[in-house]
This record gives sequence, structure tokens and C-alpha cells, in this order.
Amino acid sequence: MFLATFLLLGMGSTFTACGSDDDDSEGNSEVAALKALLLDENGQVYFDPMGEGNYKIGLSSKEDAMSLIKLYVGSVFTGQPRVYKLDDNKGSIDVASGGDGVYYSVGFNVESIPQFRLWMLDEGGNSFGVNHKCNICGFTWVSTLNRCPRAGNRTYHP
Repeated sequence: MFLATFLLLGMGSTFTACGSDDDDSEGNSEVAALKALLLDENGQVYFDPMGEGNYKIGLSSKEDAMSLIKLYVGSVFTGQPRVYKLDDNKGSIDVASGGDGVYYSVGFNVESIPQFRLWMLDEGGNSFGVNHKCNICGFTWVSTLNRCPRAGNRTYHP
């Protein structure tokens, strides 16, 4: 009886060890998902550059900006400025409120992604680029780039 109990306890610790491996891959998948949303095929930030690690995208509403931020930080985003920590110390995402013509600015300090800040601009107050509308999800944005910001490098939409 004692031996059976000992074996069961040993098996439990084996499964626990496997559980920690799953946590590591979960943290890596979080980074992989962000890379697919933010980077192009060459590993470069795909938004319109503003210089010195700043990029921009024009959006038609604050709600559109919030929906993009929710893709980056998850459904916990409430519209309030905050720093979000990624799992397993893989980095952080800093969401700040914008000023005139800016809905939000989002700073990315994430492992394996170039550090940068994305400015989500009111397309009416900061016209640039061309109006785009995604044929799959209907999302609209203003940019010189025509890749849907909700799909990134993925072939599906959230």
C-alpha cells in the first residue's frame, strides 16, 4: 500500500513538471500572436513610420482603437491607461491616453519584437495615407499600408 501511494505521488509531480512546460509555451504563444499582429514577413513593424521608434495608424473612432488594443492586451482593456505585463516576463505593453487627434498611444517592449510606440490617430484630425476597408471583417483604417491591422500576418480574423 505504501509503495502504491509513493508511486501515485511521484506521478503527480511528473504531471506538475509537465504543467510548467505548458506555461512556458503559453508565454511564447502570447509573443508569437503579437509578432503576427505587429510585424511583417521580414520581422519589421508594419505600421506607417513616424521616426525614432514611433509608428501611426488612422482610425475612425475610439472604439476602433480600443478593439485593436484588446487584440494586443486581451479583453481586460477597459479604456484606461495602464501597463500590461506579459506572461513569464516576456515584456510589457504600455497603453496611454492620447491628446489632440490621438485616441491612444501603445508602447511595445516585448521579447523578439523591436521596441516601438504605436500612435492611434483620429483619421479626421490627422489625415494621411489612404482609406482602407477589410473585405473580410469590414474594419476601416487610414494608412499607406493595406494590410488589415486586425489580422496582421494571419490568414484569419479574430
